[in-house]
Amino acid sequence: MRITSVTPMKNEAPFLLEWVAYHRMIGVNDMLVFSNDCTDGTNLMLERLDEMGVLRHYPNPSMYLARDKHHLQVIRYINTSERLPRSDWVVSFDVDEFICVNTGKGHLEDLFNAVPDANMIVMNQHNFGCSDIVPFEDALLTRQFQYAWDKEKAYHARLNRRGTKTLTHQSAEAKAWHNHSPVFHGDKLDKVHCVNGSGIRQTEQDFTKDIKSLLHPHFGFDLVQLNHYALRAVETYMLKVDRGNANHADAKDAMAYWRRYDNNDLHDTNIQRMTDDIDTARDELLKDAELKSLHTAAVDVAQRRIAAFKKQPEMQSLLSKIKRYRENHTLAASSA
Repeated sequence: MRITSVTPMKNEAPFLLEWVAYHRMIGVNDMLVFSNDCTDGTNLMLERLDEMGVLRHYPNPSMYLARDKHHLQVIRYINTSERLPRSDWVVSFDVDEFICVNTGKGHLEDLFNAVPDANMIVMNQHNFGCSDIVPFEDALLTRQFQYAWDKEKAYHARLNRRGTKTLTHQSAEAKAWHNHSPVFHGDKLDKVHCVNGSGIRQTEQDFTKDIKSLLHPHFGFDLVQLNHYALRAVETYMLKVDRGNANHADAKDAMAYWRRYDNNDLHDTNIQRMTDDIDTARDELLKDAELKSLHTAAVDVAQRRIAAFKKQPEMQSLLSKIKRYRENHTLAASSA
């Protein structure tokens, strides 16, 4: 069974190996990664992983088309390929997202067995805050960050919704893949058997359009949740701000983004049962001398950039705002 993932990527080198090791471990065996404008060694690490046969690395078509909206360019390009229709399952997701399977042993096969009649599984983002962690560390994100949004609470002004990414089987006969979900021919919707992350059948959605979110009560997390580490640590967030937004080059309101995601209302350790195995899988990759050297260099680049950012007035202002925000927002006291 081939499970294909599609991921655009820029300047994620310090975090790359955990994400790769984890998703290979749970069953993603055909990773396609498209990089653009990397200055921290991400592209070099991806090249080495490609040479090792771990994944496939490509330049993002946005680079030679001289366009932004990097996610969009990847999707447009991949839809010209015959690879996705030939894969058993396909998922498009980002490097700050981890597919956390909450059934069986935590592997994708366990998820598929739990919903044997489904050929489309809409996973909802489970957004993690900073968990009150300030310094950047070369440590597993999945171990560090344990505080997230409440799974029922409304966090948007008008709608109680959660973002989505989708696992889709070839039997659904997708018309085309988009960033969040495939779209389907209107006259073939009878082939689509869609469930949410709790395994509940979804019939209210318009499957001819990209499903970017599900509204309450349609989202669910019982069988699978998409852990979204949007912020990471306070200092690490400066790297994200410097990198910019992959789809909106002029999106610069870093504090508004922080306020949106830094909700630490639920102590969620569902993925923690996997972290020892992630350590083992990551260490196995690091046995390659060249890859280890590239990872060490990437961590050093991150540390030096963070030190330089701390001296910049704009970043100093951002850190002060984040500190004041954190003083008024405490961590959850209850466990998941």
